[in-house]
Amino acid sequence: MAEHRVFFELPTTELGKADATFQVKKDGKILGTIHISHGALEYQPNGFMKKNSIKIDWTKFDKLMRDSLQ
Repeated sequence: MAEHRVFFELPTTELGKADATFQVKKDGKILGTIHISHGALEYQPNGFMKKNSIKIDWTKFDKLMRDSLQ
């Protein structure tokens, strides 16, 4: 069975000019990287160049999440 571990806690802080970046791992291996910016969420699968990442703005992300509830 795959091991997923997520631990994160920060005080509320406005995102600055630099993206917040998170590595996504499964069983200790990097699956990809999530970049969070003011305008969008971007997922870059491991081994892919940044130009091939998946980018979605916050409005589309909200719609995607809400649609998944139905």
